[in-house]
Amino acid sequence: FVGIMCHVGIDVGTNTTAPKILMERLGMSLDEASFATSLYFIFRTIGCFSGSIILQKVSARSFFLISVLCMLAAMVGLLISDADSVIYTSIALIGFGNSNVFSIIFSQALLSMPEKKNEISGLMIMGLFGGTVFPLLMGFASDAAGQDGAVAVMAVGVIYLLFYTMKLKK
Repeated sequence: FVGIMCHVGIDVGTNTTAPKILMERLGMSLDEASFATSLYFIFRTIGCFSGSIILQKVSARSFFLISVLCMLAAMVGLLISDADSVIYTSIALIGFGNSNVFSIIFSQALLSMPEKKNEISGLMIMGLFGGTVFPLLMGFASDAAGQDGAVAVMAVGVIYLLFYTMKLKK
């Protein structure tokens, strides 16, 4: 449940924060910065397609770890750099990394208790409310510390997912 919450929070958070980061750090207009959202979805789409192939060859746990490490590297990049190439690369890494998180968590939950598939499905879908909690916390954090605060909130979600990796079956 918390993993799904983090996934959706990172997804919604990236969509709202990425253009703001470009505007704050690089002085872009909203029109110029809005490309960040498209970039995120381009790499999320690439991640979904490639994930369906990669998951045939690599364990879900290994691929989940790679995905989370991509997002962790992206959070570090967004926190430490003002270079446009690093910011764009970080946004792309979040898109790629976050693209298969929901499906892996959902399938692992169903595999752990197949007799409770209806209850698990309902609980996982309730995790979608992370898309409302994260932006709220990110708003408070960005008021206090600029967009770095919002990135820090997303980073907490990524760190949770990193620890969650240890719970996944090999």
